[in-house]
Amino acid sequence: MVDARVLAEEAERWLGDPELPANTVSFARALELDEREELPADGVRRLRAFGFHRYFVPAAHGGALRSCEELLWLSRVVARRNMSVAVSESTQLWMMLVWIGGDAAQRARALPPLLRGEVVPCLAYSEPGHGADLAANEFLALPEGGEYVMNGSKWPINRGASSTHVVLLGATRADAAPDDVSARRRQSLFLVEKAAVASGRVEGMPRVPTYGLRGCDISGVSFEEARVPASARLGAEGEGLELALRGLLVTRTFCTGLSLGAGDTMLRTVGGFLSRRVLYEGPASRIPYVAESLANAYLSLLVAECVSLVAMRGLHLYTEEFSIWANLAKVEVARLVDHNGKVLARTLGARYYMREAEHQGVFQKMLRDAAIVSVFDGSEPVCLDSVALQLSSMVKARRRPREEDWSALYDLRAALPEFEPARVAVFGRGRDATFASLPALCERLAALAPSPGCGEERLAALRSLAERLRADVEALFTRVAEARRRPAGRAPHPAAAPGETAATATAAPAAAAPATATATAAAATTKTTSTRLIRLAEECCALHAKVAALGIWLYNRDHLDAFFAEGGWLQAALAREQVHTYELGELDEEIAARLCARLQAQHEAGEFFSLRPVRQAAPGAREESGIRQGPPGGPHLP
Repeated sequence: MVDARVLAEEAERWLGDPELPANTVSFARALELDEREELPADGVRRLRAFGFHRYFVPAAHGGALRSCEELLWLSRVVARRNMSVAVSESTQLWMMLVWIGGDAAQRARALPPLLRGEVVPCLAYSEPGHGADLAANEFLALPEGGEYVMNGSKWPINRGASSTHVVLLGATRADAAPDDVSARRRQSLFLVEKAAVASGRVEGMPRVPTYGLRGCDISGVSFEEARVPASARLGAEGEGLELALRGLLVTRTFCTGLSLGAGDTMLRTVGGFLSRRVLYEGPASRIPYVAESLANAYLSLLVAECVSLVAMRGLHLYTEEFSIWANLAKVEVARLVDHNGKVLARTLGARYYMREAEHQGVFQKMLRDAAIVSVFDGSEPVCLDSVALQLSSMVKARRRPREEDWSALYDLRAALPEFEPARVAVFGRGRDATFASLPALCERLAALAPSPGCGEERLAALRSLAERLRADVEALFTRVAEARRRPAGRAPHPAAAPGETAATATAAPAAAAPATATATAAAATTKTTSTRLIRLAEECCALHAKVAALGIWLYNRDHLDAFFAEGGWLQAALAREQVHTYELGELDEEIAARLCARLQAQHEAGEFFSLRPVRQAAPGAREESGIRQGPPGGPHLP
C-alpha cells in the first residue's frame, strides 16, 4: 500500500524550509516575485528536478502516480509555500485528457516528453465573449485536407503565453450556429504542440493583471490560419464538450490540495504570530475570542482534509460517480478555506492590512491566491449549477439502497485499485457513494462501545448528531423532489442531441452574462436553473462533507492518535449548521481547548495541520541539490 505521506515528507525535505530566504520556493522569494509580477520559473524548475511532473501521469501509463492521495499531498506541499508555483505547474494535470480521450498512438507520443519534463500545457476552453458558456464558443478548427485549420482566441487562461502545448476546444463544424440545438456536437478537443504547427500563426496574448497569483501567466493564446495534423484531435469529432467535462471532473477534485496547502499557511502564520504577541499580560492566542477563532479554523481544515481524502479514494473506487462528487468536493473545500481566511484576517487585526515583508505579507498573499480555487476549473456557481441539475437523478438513485463494504472508501490503510482516468463519466446517473454509505455509517456508530476519551456521553452526542445528519439528508432530497415538481424549480434545457440525456446536455458550465453592449437585463437565456435548486445544491455540499468526516472517523479511530479517536472534533463539525461557517460562542469550551492544544502541538512539532502526523521541512533546512533519482520504494517507471 502506498503511503502518500512518505512522498510528502520527501518533497518537504527536497524544497527545504520556506522560512529560509535562500531556498528557491521560500516565502521571501514568493513575495519578491509577487511584487514584480514575475513567473516563478526557478520554482517550477525546482519541482521538475524533484520529478513533480511525473506524478501527473498514472503509473499504469508509465508515470509515477500510484495513488491520487500522492498528488493531493504534493499539491499541499507546494501550495503552502507559493500558490503561484503550484498553479503554474498544476497545468500538467490537463495532460490527463490524453489518458481520458487519447488513443494508444497519442499516449505513446505524449509520454516521453511528459516524463522528461518538456511539456508545459495550458487549458484553452474559455473565450472573451462567452466565459463559462463553452457551448457558445466561436473558435474554429475546421477540417481541411487531412488537417485542421484553426482561427480564434482563447482568454483568460493560465499559461496561455508560456505554454508549449495547448489543450483547446474548437468548432469542427461551421454550419451550426453556436446557439443551435446541435451546438454540443460541433466542438472537438485538441492537443496542439505550438512548435509543431505547420503554418499560420500561434501567439500568446498579453498577461492580465490579477488580484492574486500575481506571478502567474494569466493571459491567452490566439490562432490565425494555423494548420495542425488530424492526429492532434483527442477523441472523436464532436466529442469535445464531453471530454472537456470529464477532464474537469478530475481537475476539480485535485483542486482541493491547493486549498489545503494555502489554508495551512494562513492558519500557521496567524496562529504563530498571535502565540508570540503579548497582549493583556499574556499571549494573544489565549484571549477567548482569538482562541476560539483559531480552534474553529483548525477544525475547518480537518473537515476539508476529510472531504479531500474521501474524494481521492473515490477516484480509484467509484470513478464513474464523479459528475456530482467532484463538484461537491471542490465547492466545500474551497468554502472551508475561504471562510477561514476571512476569520483569520479579522483575528489578525491591523497587521492583516499592513503590507510588510514578514509573515503578515505571506498571509495576505495566501488569502489572495487561495481565492482562485473557487473560480478556476469551473467557478463555484458553475459547480453548484452542475450539482443542481443532477439533484433529481440523485433522488432516483437513492431509491435503490446500496449494500456495500465501505471500508476501502474510508479506511486510510486499505489498498486501492489503480486509478483509471478513462473511466470518469460525464453523467453518473445520480450515484454518490458517500451519501449511499450514510445508513451503514450510522449502524456502525450505533454498535460502538465506549472507549477512553470517547465515553457514553460523547457517543450519545455523536449518535444524536449522526441521526440528525441522516434526517437532514433525507429532508434535502424530499425538498429536491418537491422543487422539481414546481414550475419555478424547473430548469428548461435545450433539446438533447442524439444519444444524450437532458442531464448530460446540461452538465456543461453555466452561461456567462451577455457580453455585448446591446444586451439588456431582459435578454433571453438558456441557463435558467432556479435559485431554489442552487440553494439545495449548497446544502448538498455541506452535508456531503459531514458524511465524509463521519466515515473517516469511524474507520480510522482504532489506529490513529487519542485526539482523533476521542471524536470531539467530529462532534463539533457535525454540530455546525453549515459546516464551512461558524459563529463565536457556538464551540464547546472543552472541545475548543482540545483543538487549540492539538493545533499548538502540531505547530511546535513542525507537522501539517492534519488528522495524521506528516512532518514539514525542519526549521532552517536548506533545499536539497541535484536531481532526485526516484520516488520512495523504487526508481521512476520508464
